[in-house]
Amino acid sequence: MHINIQEYPAKWFAWLTTIAAGILFTGPVRAQQAKSLRPPQLTAHQVGADGASTIFSLFNTCPESPDGSTIVYVRCRQEPSGRDHFTAAGLWVCDRDLKEHRKVTDIAGTAAHNGVEAQWVDNSRIAFFDSGLVRLVDVHNGKDLLKKKIKADGLGHQPYQNYILYNIYASDGRGEPGTYELDCNTQQTRLVLRVKDCAKLRLPAYLQPKDIDSLQYWRTLHSQYSPDGKKIAFRLDVGSSEKAQLLGICNRDGTGLKIMHKALHFFWYDNASIVGHLQVDKNGRRPEAPERRYTLTRWDLDGNVLQEMMTPPGNHLAMSPDRQQFVSETFYQTNPVIVKLYRIGHPEATVTVEAFDPYDITWKRRFHVNPAFSRDGKRIYYSRPLNKKYNGTFFCEIR
Repeated sequence: MHINIQEYPAKWFAWLTTIAAGILFTGPVRAQQAKSLRPPQLTAHQVGADGASTIFSLFNTCPESPDGSTIVYVRCRQEPSGRDHFTAAGLWVCDRDLKEHRKVTDIAGTAAHNGVEAQWVDNSRIAFFDSGLVRLVDVHNGKDLLKKKIKADGLGHQPYQNYILYNIYASDGRGEPGTYELDCNTQQTRLVLRVKDCAKLRLPAYLQPKDIDSLQYWRTLHSQYSPDGKKIAFRLDVGSSEKAQLLGICNRDGTGLKIMHKALHFFWYDNASIVGHLQVDKNGRRPEAPERRYTLTRWDLDGNVLQEMMTPPGNHLAMSPDRQQFVSETFYQTNPVIVKLYRIGHPEATVTVEAFDPYDITWKRRFHVNPAFSRDGKRIYYSRPLNKKYNGTFFCEIR
């Protein structure tokens, strides 16, 4: 996404993080008094060998198989250099204990940003995005399972049961722009929501005509099932500015559509709320109180704040399955990049996961940290540079 770095400088963000660290949970929901916790002990391990960049997936998308036994990652054969640059790679897996690394299949084109958006459908199948196509492979033999070509511009964040989401941006013969669903068992596809359906709703009042592009440039992306699979949240871009990036929510059949202001990055907290870093209030403006900006916030499905200032400011984010732990990194262009693990309601238990020089890798080439928790919540997966040339993938054991 595009970020105006001059408006949100790294030094300001670092200062704000320090201020906010002392005032967690001062909003509508306050932390109950609880026994102090010690910061956990973290032990880092590298996933994948040196000598090439490796990538996991989207933020908050777990690289583990559902049973937690296997880890998927991308290993680049050539190095992607930045936005919209795709290079040859391989889809690899290894056992949870980092043994038995093996290539599943070749990849025609991976980006640095989000890799191929790999996601486990079940313990035997992985869906991913490769050079404009949705692919579904058998992890045991590398066989492509789809019997027809499914063209797309990207996948959603994670499956629900045997279903995955994908998006088409443009009317260029591949299908109507919008969000689609693929049944990985029957291989049937279904259009969930047309982009033009979004144009039938009233957009937030703070958007001016100059902020809104013609409909042909609107797009849905970052589609995500609610935990119970009954709803879908997505980012709706109606223009090129940050304020024109909105949050859409609809039922799984496309009905009940709502459009509202969006967090910087977001995902479902539970079936009735969304969590993310506060970017703008309902009026489309940055929060007046500096200490609220980019802090972790939870909203209901009408955009009303339920919890705020749950952690200090952050960027890409992930939450543990029990919603008690949270991880994020410092803002775009910061140096060093600092990744922290938070225990919700226990600022005294905050611990630094990593602090590193981004070189040209994290921000310029867009190998973002993209954290994710393990299925059992006892690991944090993330990316950071190995050196000035390669990106690496890691996990930390939480003890």
